[in-house]
Amino acid sequence: MCKEALRLVPVVTEVPRLVARPFRLGEHELQPGTGVAPCILLVHHRPDLYPEPSRFRPERFLERKFSPFEYLPFGGGHRRCIGAAFALFEMKIVLGVALSAWQFRLLDERPPRPVRRNVTLGPSGGVPVALRAARRGAARAAA
Repeated sequence: MCKEALRLVPVVTEVPRLVARPFRLGEHELQPGTGVAPCILLVHHRPDLYPEPSRFRPERFLERKFSPFEYLPFGGGHRRCIGAAFALFEMKIVLGVALSAWQFRLLDERPPRPVRRNVTLGPSGGVPVALRAARRGAARAAA
């Protein structure tokens, strides 16, 4: 579920880099010092890699393993976020605890409008939810 959420709405949409060595990209010959910005959002929405790319389908990560060039919510290469593994672990723990203790209901069904916050994206006005304690037996069973 976490990987699919990061695929659909990556926190960072592009990763600006400078070309270190000359290389060809399609019809273009790029020289050292040229700025490029691979777009994570566009890669994650390619229908040839992710059939039904706009649909939330967490099971797609059980169906196949994606290469670091196909799934890159934390950037890629030697500049990949050093905290990527910890961030995924933390997401799973926090979500597991929160979902076992609370029931969430969106107060606004419209998707939040993403806005840039420095180099990351976030929901423009937050995501208002109503909370209700989960059944006691369900929370105990999850712990």
